[in-house]
Amino acid sequence: MREPASQVLKKHGFLIFHFVLAAVVYGRFLFFGHTHWDDPELVFKNRDVNDFNIAAFFTSHYTGNYMPLTMILHSIVRQLSGAADWGHHLLNIVLHLANGWLVFNLGKKLFSNTTIAYTGTVLFLLHPMQVESVGWIAELKNMLSTSFYLLAFLRYLNWKETKTNRAYLLSLLFFIAACLSKSSVIVLPLVIIVWDTIVRKERVSVIWLNKIPFLAISILFGIINLRAQAADLYINAAHEFPYYERAGFAGFALLKYLQLFALPYNLSVIYPYPETKTGPLLIGFVVLLLSATLIIYLLRKKNAVFLFSVAFMLANLLLVLQLIPFGEALYADRYAYLPVIGFGWLMGLGMQKLNLNVPVLAGIALLLSVITFARCEVWRSGITLYSDILNKFPNSFVALNSLGAEYMFNNQHEKSLACYTRAVSISPSNPKAYYNRGLLYIKTNNPARAINDFDKSIQLANYTKAFTGRATAYFMVGDISKALSDANHVLSSEPGNARAHYVAGNCYNELNRLGEALNEYNACIALDIEEAEYYFKRAIVMGKKQDFKACLGDLDICLMLNPSLFEAYYWRGVVKVNLHQDPCTDFKTAAQKNIEPAVKAYYKYCN
Repeated sequence: MREPASQVLKKHGFLIFHFVLAAVVYGRFLFFGHTHWDDPELVFKNRDVNDFNIAAFFTSHYTGNYMPLTMILHSIVRQLSGAADWGHHLLNIVLHLANGWLVFNLGKKLFSNTTIAYTGTVLFLLHPMQVESVGWIAELKNMLSTSFYLLAFLRYLNWKETKTNRAYLLSLLFFIAACLSKSSVIVLPLVIIVWDTIVRKERVSVIWLNKIPFLAISILFGIINLRAQAADLYINAAHEFPYYERAGFAGFALLKYLQLFALPYNLSVIYPYPETKTGPLLIGFVVLLLSATLIIYLLRKKNAVFLFSVAFMLANLLLVLQLIPFGEALYADRYAYLPVIGFGWLMGLGMQKLNLNVPVLAGIALLLSVITFARCEVWRSGITLYSDILNKFPNSFVALNSLGAEYMFNNQHEKSLACYTRAVSISPSNPKAYYNRGLLYIKTNNPARAINDFDKSIQLANYTKAFTGRATAYFMVGDISKALSDANHVLSSEPGNARAHYVAGNCYNELNRLGEALNEYNACIALDIEEAEYYFKRAIVMGKKQDFKACLGDLDICLMLNPSLFEAYYWRGVVKVNLHQDPCTDFKTAAQKNIEPAVKAYYKYCN
């Protein structure tokens, strides 16, 4: 029999209020766009996502991750909401709230204490460090893998109570689903081993026997993820310090996580490695020593629930402490998405010990919600996001490089150039800033300087993208042979590089080798069906071949994709003249944007 709504509200009113509060706080994201940091590559310009290519999701990796279930969900939302961002944000918000409900149920089952369960849930929902995972579309992998992780743990605990095969099998299946969403959840077997050992005090033989399938899955997905990270160049050779230094930095990162859990102040999307090593390494070693001492103390005191909460937090941080270096940051808010649950439980245990009641927790929650609401504003745009990083870390190469790209995308070329030039001065051995500055020089019609920057990028790291950029610059200065050589060099190792095909097509078009040009433009469009330029250039070739109907079809698609490509209106008018159709609207549109041939054509055919 169902409880009346009034009874449910009275029983769970405190919890319901904080779920509503979380929905209001994160609801801001529904009005924000996406960033140009992973989101386009992963979702909006990902052909597999646009085509709902399930086979590719299970056979490919994306941005250093093997995550087919996440990619399927990205694709479903893409089909439903099209180019809009709100659908992706809504999914992240809904999953975060669902995860909060799972955290509450897990807390109740583990501790049989409402205060601890409430505290863990409220901190999970509203802690400011959660903003990054909820607000970043690319972090759907974090949200979805957490859902399955928590479901797997809950089913495992259910199996411990009921001993039914169904519960065990469900736990295993949820764990596999979690690993297929993001492989960092492979630490779950460690967490349940600690629970069975420390809290349930089970025999070692019993513990390991039923964990063998979980451990096998962990090892398998751990290997897959390492290969994916290496293949996508996410293993950062610049941070492959000696192992004792990595351990020191791990301790330093652990301290920073604890600081940010307790005092979420000065949050950033990137926390770079310290500029000097000695101090942070010494601090890190002390933190590791103190952590080991605390664990030994808790073992001797037999404080099982406190020890488990500590272990839960540490286990879920283990893979992100940069013992295997990946990415540019030493620690990150998104890596704290699961570990913050353990911190919440520790806080709940402390509140229970001090006899602090629900109103105290409500006050903490309101304070956190205000900070979280303000933190959401940082994710309004790429410019606000990267500017916020630079306010805290002015010498962050990654933020400077990304902010330069954002300014370039928004046609703020002087600001973009300033960012790239500063990035080059801070990290002169990094090929990416030279490459991006080269792209800016191409965009601002300065191909000679672009070639110089692409040369430096290639000299530093044989950077493949720079060959494509340099091919474009060579084409702009009329050096067709060098442009074609660079484009073919890229295509020899990356046959799926649409931009290299595009440059090759332009070269063949210039040489009037129309059949080869057409093949290259066909390859471009097969690889990226949403780039207007590809259809425009193919239309020009079709026009030269006197295939005016095909030319008109391509120009129609081009202008549907990019109505601001005004030169295409002129050429569509020309094609309509040849097809004995009315060209005047197209000539007028182009003439109004000062396309000179269109002005003459308008007066010739329409006046």
